[in-house]
Amino acid sequence: MLALTKPRITAMTLIVAGVSMLLAPERIALLDAALVLLGIALLVSGSSALNMYLERDYDGLMDRTRDRPLPAGRMAAGWALLLGFLLSVAALPALYFGANALTLWLGISSLIAYVLIYTPMKRVSSFSLVVGAIPGAMPSLLGYTAALGAVDRIGMALFGLAFLWQLPHFIAISIFRRRDYTNAGYPVVAQIVGMQQSKNLIVLTSILLVANSFLLWIFQLGGLLYGVASVGLGGWFLYACCKGYFGKDDEAWAKQIFMHSLVYQSLLFGALLLDHCLRMYV
Repeated sequence: MLALTKPRITAMTLIVAGVSMLLAPERIALLDAALVLLGIALLVSGSSALNMYLERDYDGLMDRTRDRPLPAGRMAAGWALLLGFLLSVAALPALYFGANALTLWLGISSLIAYVLIYTPMKRVSSFSLVVGAIPGAMPSLLGYTAALGAVDRIGMALFGLAFLWQLPHFIAISIFRRRDYTNAGYPVVAQIVGMQQSKNLIVLTSILLVANSFLLWIFQLGGLLYGVASVGLGGWFLYACCKGYFGKDDEAWAKQIFMHSLVYQSLLFGALLLDHCLRMYV
């Protein structure tokens, strides 16, 4: 049951949501913040379980997913459906009473987009990558609106940062796992547009990602420390993207971009939080 909730993804979304909550100009009570984070955890866990239920047959066709509980036969599919439904429903009052109606509706929209739009769309179009990045980035906006109660330019910049980060990250995955996805019938980017265009898209979306990171400094959410970090980390990430662009081993390059993207996101959000805390409390 724990595996159905994709706990590592849930933990990552809680970190992003928690940081976004702290960056909001309005403070939120500790108990309310805990209730909101619980609601986000339930929402992400529930949508993950529903996703695994809907993709159980296809997961059995891929090496990286065939050992999940449903395709491996360790759990009946009905239990996954029930768990996903109960967790998703339980998330809604937590978001409403811990935060506000806006956060609730954003959470509902995220759930619908992930389970009812993105999951079936993966079978028919590689554009599902962009659609799936919307609910993937929603925890940053949920955390922000839980504290502020509104969407402003800073909230959208945080959402944009989380949204754009997913594009080079998952295009890289589509390159080094394209055979696995193709065998399961998923039309991933690397298969549909070809290797060269996929590499072009990684570089282009990485440039957009780094440019978006500067918006938080322009909007004065981050100070000098964040500004220096965003320039340094952005330059490092773009260098990694361009370094192997003309190489021959595309899969090795894509794996490197995948790992670099994880480090980039972690350090950038860490620098943003540290900068905010130093300016607020020191």
